[in-house]
Amino acid sequence: MALSVAACAALAGPAAHDHHEAGSTPQSLAERQQLLAEAERGLQAGDVEAARQGFEQAALQVHDAHIELGLLRTHLQAGEYRPALAFAAHTAGVHADEVEGRVFYAWLLNLGGQVAVAEQTLQQAEASALDHPMVKAVRQRFRTGALVADGALLSLPARLAPFTTGVAVSPGARAAGTALLLADGRHALAPRAALPPVGSIWVRNGLGRTVAAVVDQQDESLGLVLLSLSQALPVAGGEQVPPRDAFPGSPAFALDYPTNPSGLPAWPVMRAGFLGTPVSGAVEGLRRLGVELPGAGPRGGPVYDQGGRLVGLAMGQGADQMLPVSTLRQRFGERFGAQTVEPRPSPRAADELYERAMKSSLQLLVSETRACHLPVGLTSTGGSNPCPTKPLNASM
Repeated sequence: MALSVAACAALAGPAAHDHHEAGSTPQSLAERQQLLAEAERGLQAGDVEAARQGFEQAALQVHDAHIELGLLRTHLQAGEYRPALAFAAHTAGVHADEVEGRVFYAWLLNLGGQVAVAEQTLQQAEASALDHPMVKAVRQRFRTGALVADGALLSLPARLAPFTTGVAVSPGARAAGTALLLADGRHALAPRAALPPVGSIWVRNGLGRTVAAVVDQQDESLGLVLLSLSQALPVAGGEQVPPRDAFPGSPAFALDYPTNPSGLPAWPVMRAGFLGTPVSGAVEGLRRLGVELPGAGPRGGPVYDQGGRLVGLAMGQGADQMLPVSTLRQRFGERFGAQTVEPRPSPRAADELYERAMKSSLQLLVSETRACHLPVGLTSTGGSNPCPTKPLNASM
């Protein structure tokens, strides 16, 4: 999506903001605070356009890093990683005295796989504010590779995670891995190892949208389950698969959500690498992933080639491996996108691949207890049980 008028004015630099005095009167200050409060409420409610309007109107009054961080988060809540990254670069460069902007930029760079540049940006933040709570917290996350925001990293205006919308998850739910949203938007593939024997399942995309899920089918030989979603999630559109499986050594991009015991919302992590060699075993086509993802776990996220075509599914539990898309199609059918005829993809920019993956890669949330899948803010009433117990390994 193109940058907004207010965003473009901000990116134009300080010369485009000659209205500081107009925004400094008590009345204008009160109006601006009201606009920002309404924008934040819209963002939390998932009303991206209301949030965008509020932040843009505030940005037209004054050139302020906190307002720009609100616009940046609005882009991300809408799944617009590319303009968010450009806007973060502006905020980090023009507002060098506001360390939150540099921290946010470093976080987004790391998420998108630009780890070296992210490290340089974080070092710049440390040089100016080493003891800042956000700087210290992000340094710790970079060190461990677990890019999960909590504590100071969830503070406004530089909240480093999406707001959640849709169905409320159980208080004890945990983030157990990653799932792949299929092309119909109503089903997802997830690693069986991430699911408990009995309980509840939810999936959440990179925009924070959360829906309940139940097991539709399972394949023990592949270690996968097909999930049916209670509501359709938005797809990136134009999903494609290659005419044949990618060769070893082919460039690839893998997505993963870090596990966390609190089920905190997060954005996916993308890393680039080169697909590995085949692995001998019972599963045909299984190969070494060849992409170094942070942390360890069941994985389950998509793997794309340079053109954004799905080439497989990352699997963990030990050395990271990849199930090729041909194996997935043979078992679960034509659910993964249209097959292209070009053997070599037309390369896409890494930030474009990440933006699409914010919808196709899902955070997998589980709880060992059954839960009522009601929208945020609603509670169950009546004598009937709306949440009958069902083993997660049962088929529909």
